[in-house]
Amino acid sequence: MTIPGPTLLGRGVVVRAGSPIPSPWSDAPVVALTDTTTTTETADRLHELWVQRTPVVVEWGLDDDALAAESSDQPPWALDAGFLFPAERLRFLCFSNNYDARDGDPKWWWSVKAASIGATPAGPADATLPDGSTVWIDGGPRQPLGALDHPVIHGESIDAGLATAVGETPTVTHDLAVDQAEAVDHQAGAARIIAPAGSGKTRTLAARLRHLLDDRDVEEHFVTAVAYNARAADELRQRTGASRSVVRTIHSLGWAILNEHLPGLELMGERDVRGVLGRLVSVPKRANADPLGPYIEALDQVRAGLVDPDVVEVERDDVPGFGDMFERYRQRLYRSGNVDHGEQVYGAIEALLRDEALRRRWQFRCRHLLVDEFQDLTPAYLLLLRLVASPQLQVFGVGDDDQVIYGYAGADPGFLIDFDALFPGAVHHALKTNYRCPPSIVAGARTLLGYNRRRIDKTIH
Repeated sequence: MTIPGPTLLGRGVVVRAGSPIPSPWSDAPVVALTDTTTTTETADRLHELWVQRTPVVVEWGLDDDALAAESSDQPPWALDAGFLFPAERLRFLCFSNNYDARDGDPKWWWSVKAASIGATPAGPADATLPDGSTVWIDGGPRQPLGALDHPVIHGESIDAGLATAVGETPTVTHDLAVDQAEAVDHQAGAARIIAPAGSGKTRTLAARLRHLLDDRDVEEHFVTAVAYNARAADELRQRTGASRSVVRTIHSLGWAILNEHLPGLELMGERDVRGVLGRLVSVPKRANADPLGPYIEALDQVRAGLVDPDVVEVERDDVPGFGDMFERYRQRLYRSGNVDHGEQVYGAIEALLRDEALRRRWQFRCRHLLVDEFQDLTPAYLLLLRLVASPQLQVFGVGDDDQVIYGYAGADPGFLIDFDALFPGAVHHALKTNYRCPPSIVAGARTLLGYNRRRIDKTIH
């Protein structure tokens, strides 16, 4: 094994706090990991370095088992939409692209894991394959790499039991405009794609999906594309030929997770929802009024907006007893083997928080996550997507903060505006040409949208 490996791969090292820093990393930035620094801020810093392939020294001041698997019994509404498990992220960021020299003898754990494809940790690179060839095994973000002295296999492929070589990806064309092609060719980490009306958003998203699967040879079971509704998902499948296991809606993603956690659940309609509510709350019947409608709206406020049920009850004047009823309603559903529409996402979040093994399985399937209409994500939708995208957070988010449709349902364009805070090291791309409207309409829209108080400054031709 050659240490520190090719400069292009940007490998770092983990050492015990107080131990000498190995000479290859004498000038590298140092991040101290102690009981007081196992925080989101530390994880964000390491994440940026990982995305940039900047070699780093991690000074380990923890017990060896300090970053053990995590779970949470907190209700989803009690968590911030940006919540992630810090130890989960730090465990990945410390050892994915860093040598482990805590015992003084640097180990490249990917060489050990390569036994899954019959390789041995020997030779002038990281491992020797059964055919006698030697390879580097990359633990950085998956991206095209320049020519090296030995072929490169990405750690994702090792995890899948495959020996897929990382190649030099051909130039993106797909009959795209320059700005669209630049977005599709995004190299590593998260990306925010600002796509104003008529700029080719769906075309760009479809081309990115094909590019990952066809040009970069990313294994299909690592890729998930999330469309906002069934019609958009169908269109994306038609454009790409991708399967339903790759292209989903946010609710079908949640439904798949929830059904894996609790097999046999059935989805109930609004009539049955009203029947359950009617047995839990006592509301007077009034002519030309829908006394249960406010309770249905309140359920959405909690589960999509991640708002405390007691707060929802206080802020409204039409849902007496809702705070106490919320969990009883959910328990009634699950006892009957049924869930309603909103529970698909909310229940999936709860399952991911509580079941670390389930979370890992879905993170395996969402290592490359493409998200359409990012501006229309509610807090719950964002939390679900970040939980399954963690710890790599390789999210390709497409949207336009000027086109929020579902604000009434809790959608927050701030998630798109503040994309960098949610996805450290993210790169920004912008689609700048409206192919749908004449110049006079584009100019008028540009002037009108300029009055929005908080928005991403953008150029639209």
